[in-house]
Amino acid sequence: MTDKSYFIDLYSRMIEINSVNPSGGGRGEAERAEFLKKEVLKWSKDIKFEEYVAESDGIKRPNLLFLFDKGKEKTVWFVAHMDTVSEGDLTLWKYPPFKATIEGDRIYGRGTCDNGQGAISSLFTLKYFIDHPDEMKSNVGVIMVSDEEAGSKYGIDFVLKKRKFSKNDKFIVPDFGTPDGSSVEVAEKGLAWLKITVVGKQCHASTPDAGKNAHRLARELEMRIDNNLHSTYNASDPEFTVPVSTFEPTKVEPGTSSVNIIPGKESFYFDMRILPKYKLDDVFGTVKKIANQFEKEKSVEVKIDVVNRADPSSNTPEGKQFVQKFIESVKKLRGIEVKSVGIGGGTCGAFFRNKGLDTIVWGTLDETEHMPNEYAKLSNVFGDADVFIDFIKN
Repeated sequence: MTDKSYFIDLYSRMIEINSVNPSGGGRGEAERAEFLKKEVLKWSKDIKFEEYVAESDGIKRPNLLFLFDKGKEKTVWFVAHMDTVSEGDLTLWKYPPFKATIEGDRIYGRGTCDNGQGAISSLFTLKYFIDHPDEMKSNVGVIMVSDEEAGSKYGIDFVLKKRKFSKNDKFIVPDFGTPDGSSVEVAEKGLAWLKITVVGKQCHASTPDAGKNAHRLARELEMRIDNNLHSTYNASDPEFTVPVSTFEPTKVEPGTSSVNIIPGKESFYFDMRILPKYKLDDVFGTVKKIANQFEKEKSVEVKIDVVNRADPSSNTPEGKQFVQKFIESVKKLRGIEVKSVGIGGGTCGAFFRNKGLDTIVWGTLDETEHMPNEYAKLSNVFGDADVFIDFIKN
């Protein structure tokens, strides 16, 4: 039997390697990738290994593929990401974010849930079949990717531009879940991050008529866009966990750091998760139309940049059998009702589906990702691996 204590130790050592995405001020995934590569390649000489290394601003962004190929007709790939978000406000952490702390069934640390749990359950599954090759009904592969937290340009998107997968390949992405594992994700909304910049005219705060206050103008434009998108794209789809499209203003880049200066420029961002019935380009067109009208009314310039984009995704018709077989494994081992759902988007799964490759996104998670004192349950790590192993066997 595969040694759980070894994997708990592997998990702990992995979490202690800081792999914050460079977009969050981190140093990236290279050190963690090197650690995992050295460790996994010790397991068997029969592991086929591939590495695809992207580079962003001089930082290497490795992507690792481990394949245990026993000549089966199909391969099931497990896909997890190595990067994490930053730790955020350290005063909110009870435990050090980059030191694994185990208390009872919980392991604490940044990235334990997102996506360390999925990484370890995937690797446990791979090691199980290395030890029990006669039980395999398909080949087993694990893909460890970079850059998932910032849009996957240097991660799975980069890999899919370099490597062809077979239409017989199936993909399981353990990067979404519920506390009981009763939801299997089979579709994702379209995702878009828009940066909208209003260019007014800077001046002294005591003489506002001499300028155009980009801060005030940006807030007005932000609300116009917000109200218009919600009223225009207002359909509902009960398959999705959040059944409507969402348009959320989030980040702001202020144009001044001084109280007595009226800012001449300000940028704000929208995070949009859009139901598949709508096209992203139509939504962008609506935003552009609102911005053009605002420019004419206010005699200012408005710039729109698409910072991140992922089109909606769903499986091929052939993927229904794949999903049903997986649901049967969850039901058998958990004794619960299981349903297929759509989510707001943002996982690696969408990239595979948009290549016509059938993909499930599933795990058993307490949904502590991106939070202070992030944790995963060790029982979930190995419980999810039990489901993966049963699925491969059957």
